[in-house]
Amino acid sequence: MAKVIAEYGHHVVSTDIRETGFGSGSRDFLLEDKLLAPVIITNPPFQESEAFIRHAIGMGAEVVAMLLKSQYWHAAKRAKLFAEHPPTWVLPLTWRPDFLFREKGGAPTMEVLWTVWVCGETDTRYRVLAKPV
Repeated sequence: MAKVIAEYGHHVVSTDIRETGFGSGSRDFLLEDKLLAPVIITNPPFQESEAFIRHAIGMGAEVVAMLLKSQYWHAAKRAKLFAEHPPTWVLPLTWRPDFLFREKGGAPTMEVLWTVWVCGETDTRYRVLAKPV
């Protein structure tokens, strides 16, 4: 994601739990104590997604965008998170991204959506995203 965003001309500060060859190297986002940028865009590890969301919002990011499994908000245990931090946008994708870039062959199977929080906005909007051409 970071490489594509940078290709569109945006300044990117990239971190990853593992080395990826792009950005500033291996860092644990949950251990960061200050914002590296006002906008946080990530595909968090699923088991730690709520911690990522709370940490990003708690650090005062202006915009937080998380790529999550499409059923993310269906879990009762996330009702409190949703009530405390209602997202500004829930944006399901109409296609399944290929996270493995065809390494294992076959078709991608995980359906995902973007969930976006914009500082100061509390109304949640839902819009389906068409696959880019």
